[in-house]
Amino acid sequence: MTGHLPALLALAGAVLLLGLLISLALGRRQRSAAARRHDRAAQHGGRPGVPGPTFRGSVAAETRRPAVRLATAEPGRRGPLFQWGGDGPGFEVDAPFAVVAMATTGFSPEKGDRLVEIAIARVDEHGRISDEYATLVDPGRDVGPLSVHGISNLDVRSAPTFADIAGEILDRLDGAVVVLHDGALGERFLAAEFARADVELPLTPALCTQWLARRTLRTPDVTLRTLARHAGRTQFDTTVAMGAVRTIAALLPQMLAVHAEPVHYLCGLRPMPQLDVDRDPVTRPVEVRENTDGWVASLLSRGRLPVAAPGQVDAQRYLDTVTEALRDGRLLGGEAQTLARLGGSAGLAAAQVESMHVWLLEHLRAAALTDAILTTGQIRQLRTAAGALGHPAYFDELRPTSPQDLVAGRSAPASRDMRSLRV
Repeated sequence: MTGHLPALLALAGAVLLLGLLISLALGRRQRSAAARRHDRAAQHGGRPGVPGPTFRGSVAAETRRPAVRLATAEPGRRGPLFQWGGDGPGFEVDAPFAVVAMATTGFSPEKGDRLVEIAIARVDEHGRISDEYATLVDPGRDVGPLSVHGISNLDVRSAPTFADIAGEILDRLDGAVVVLHDGALGERFLAAEFARADVELPLTPALCTQWLARRTLRTPDVTLRTLARHAGRTQFDTTVAMGAVRTIAALLPQMLAVHAEPVHYLCGLRPMPQLDVDRDPVTRPVEVRENTDGWVASLLSRGRLPVAAPGQVDAQRYLDTVTEALRDGRLLGGEAQTLARLGGSAGLAAAQVESMHVWLLEHLRAAALTDAILTTGQIRQLRTAAGALGHPAYFDELRPTSPQDLVAGRSAPASRDMRSLRV
């Protein structure tokens, strides 16, 4: 028996070596036909092509596990569609990026919220875009808060459904690392939409630019608009999906340069399914944003904005969304019920939503009273915001500054006690 031991060890070693070679061969298998179409189209004057992806390392075939609802897309975590990369163990993936942005009816695909717009671009590590696609999407239900995404029910009436354009999305995800801002929420929506269309995706490497921004940029928050302003990339309207995609594409190389370490992933690239495309896109224009903010936006930039309690990720998403709508002046009154439904989709009770609204209004009051002059027009803007947030009488006691106030030193009403934000 002792004499057979070396032979058994040699046989075991050979089997392990063979398994490793097979794993490497599978990991480096050729790209799918969908990705090859990009290159052929570029050679014949069509869409620009992208470099063929390879990855360093090996990955074994995996059995799909039940979907996991991630709160944040931290490195090493695995969701229903994506393996999230970052620092830590793993290997580099040599491939272009597929930057994706979406507009949705709310925060909860589990409760029936749907996509109403999607945009995707193939981007290299320098931020150069080789291919773009964007369309409005018919969600099969009401579109949700117009004040948040600017899309009406009339706009999506002639738009394709997600199932109609799933092939276009897969074609651009194929052979690329997927990039999403707030990756966990975006993954949940994509997983729900593909499941509804009865399409199963292979596990794919992905990168969350919110996580990357927290690692690389010193900003008061990681909303896309704040990051764009910090990096001097404010030319695109980020409420439009393609504007958000172009902004992320511009920010990505800057953040990767600051990160200065290779991004590691725990899975490699696998071919995407191939589907026919049944409908043409219905796009909306990407407007160039003026590089100036309104008065309410300037008030919101003064001092620390309210934040949700640690771990309350969906509450913070809601708070960020409403704050951005206030900054852009898109909350024009009569929005309280719509915002309450939006808060409900984030899992917030009515009292929690009201607490957030009061916090924001109190922040506006305190900031406004630091100005030497308060005009009639400015008070009107405050009252419009208060009405949209369900408190139309909140600023009734404010009066415009008179010449006598300027001479005597304005005596403004004292700010109410700040109510604590409990979510």
